[in-house]
Amino acid sequence: MKKFALYTLLAIAAIACKKSSDPFMEDPDKRLIQRLGENMQLLTSSQYGWKATIYPKGGKGFYYYFKFNNDNSVDMLGDFNTTTATTVKTSTFRLKALQWPTLIFDTYGYIHLPSDPAPGVSGGTAGAGLQSDYQFMMDKMVGDTFYLIGMDKGNLMTMVKMTAAEQQDVLAGKIADRMADITPFVAANQFPYITFKDGTKADAAINISTRRIRLGYAADANTAVSKNRGFAYTPYGIILDSAFVYNGFSIRELIWDATKKSYYAKNGSEILYLQNGSTPVVPLKLVYGPGKDYTAIEYNASALKGTLGTDFDPLYTQCLNTLKTNGYNLTLIRMIQNVDLSYTLRFTFNNGTTSYNADVYYKTSKNADGSTKFIFDGANGNATSFLAPGFAGVRNYFESNAFNISWVANTIPGSTLILGAFVKSTDATQFFYGVVGN
Repeated sequence: MKKFALYTLLAIAAIACKKSSDPFMEDPDKRLIQRLGENMQLLTSSQYGWKATIYPKGGKGFYYYFKFNNDNSVDMLGDFNTTTATTVKTSTFRLKALQWPTLIFDTYGYIHLPSDPAPGVSGGTAGAGLQSDYQFMMDKMVGDTFYLIGMDKGNLMTMVKMTAAEQQDVLAGKIADRMADITPFVAANQFPYITFKDGTKADAAINISTRRIRLGYAADANTAVSKNRGFAYTPYGIILDSAFVYNGFSIRELIWDATKKSYYAKNGSEILYLQNGSTPVVPLKLVYGPGKDYTAIEYNASALKGTLGTDFDPLYTQCLNTLKTNGYNLTLIRMIQNVDLSYTLRFTFNNGTTSYNADVYYKTSKNADGSTKFIFDGANGNATSFLAPGFAGVRNYFESNAFNISWVANTIPGSTLILGAFVKSTDATQFFYGVVGN
């Protein structure tokens, strides 16, 4: 029995010795604290700072310059606006051992602006902002890129070690320069596109207010590929939230050429510049309909600020005048494609205090030439009321002709509206037209 007890004690001692020497059996808090120290060393080791991007769930994208210091201060610039892009702000950060090593920007700085809940600060929703993050789980380092995941909203933020030249460009205010370049470019290039080596053209529609770019091309006669990408500004142009790839050519950044006043994409040694068209290059028929980019064409004389001089214009004027003699103001006429692929021709008007809709419903059929024929399928009470004679001319226009849907060039002086049209199959110069939308 004494020998058995002795062997038991020796076995326990051996197990305890093995356990204490096994790194996987160490105290998890101890390992976490050790990793915090390693991460602190990593953050402060980048001599020229870090360039970071984050694309919040609430929209847009943002670019930051961070320089982490040993005293837990961080120097910061960002592309939120021209002030944040040119004025270095110093705030503080700390690392904390939560369930995962965590980087917390613990005093208000530029990184907090996209998540500011105050209405009007970020352009997001009241109480939530753009649903961004300022507390991050420190995930992993791959090469020169550090991956961090937002604690609250789960947004991914990547930080890449900067070079001396990149730091110099950021501190020289080049982010603000690139923010200033984009507005005149968009004004001068309403329908930018890229032509790939095989001749395929892809739209590159830039929306400054939402910081999004829509890239799309016609895959075949009946199919369009369309991708929306958020973007942030850099000292050299804009960077997308993820790459757009066509036939091996990958677009992650659009780089600004100050001489040509244009953007270009670079893939290896191949460079493609954005060009400008008079209408989008992807046919409207491929992006019009339920679940697509557009479902309606709206004729609104006030918004159009002029006319294109087609045979539809006098019909609008006739309807306007007839309703006016009955005490109503015509505001717009819309042709809408519904979820079931039927159409609604909608007249919207008011009596000065109350707005009304007169709806006429259509099924469709296809002619041998591919054009669409509208077949009357009913109407609501407003469309069949004593005001019906006012709608008759427009109704007859749609019910007695066949149409193809197409973009039309906006030749109205000073107007930048994107116009689409139902074009008569028998005469391409005559059409119902208006602003494309939903």
